Amino acid sequence: MTQSELKELELLVGLTAVTLVEAVCYAWIEVLLYSSDNPILYNTWLFGHYTTYHVILVILVSAMIFGVGYVAFVTYSKSRFRKFLLLSLGNFILWTMMEDEFTFIFTGSPHTLTDWTNWPIGAVRIFGYYIPDWYVLATASIFLCWFFGLALTEEKQTELATQ
Repeated sequence: MTQSELKELELLVGLTAVTLVEAVCYAWIEVLLYSSDNPILYNTWLFGHYTTYHVILVILVSAMIFGVGYVAFVTYSKSRFRKFLLLSLGNFILWTMMEDEFTFIFTGSPHTLTDWTNWPIGAVRIFGYYIPDWYVLATASIFLCWFFGLALTEEKQTELATQ
């Protein structure tokens, strides 16, 4: 098998794995949402706050963000693992924050001090609006991940790998 054919096979296997994870998770949600009288999707078993529905959606999004990025990393640039990891992690944090905020935007509800999104570390009131504290931490983390991910040049990657 040639190097080119091997890369194509790696791409196929990686994308197929991501596809299978997403299909199984989606089917699990669909069956439990539509065919169960008391779906276990709504049990808050993770930290007494998150439901199985949240966990499965995080698996789906993780497969999309990390899985596709990982396939690209394995197929096209095996020497850039840290770059892939930092950029993907920044995007995962961005997804978490945007999904949370757009839940409020789509429902037309402003943030309150007692919202689910404020339970871990609270919120700060700015100009009459409550902003979850973790949004501030998430925004800083996103930019740090992106900065360090983009700052990793090929030379720096090689230098880090040899240490």
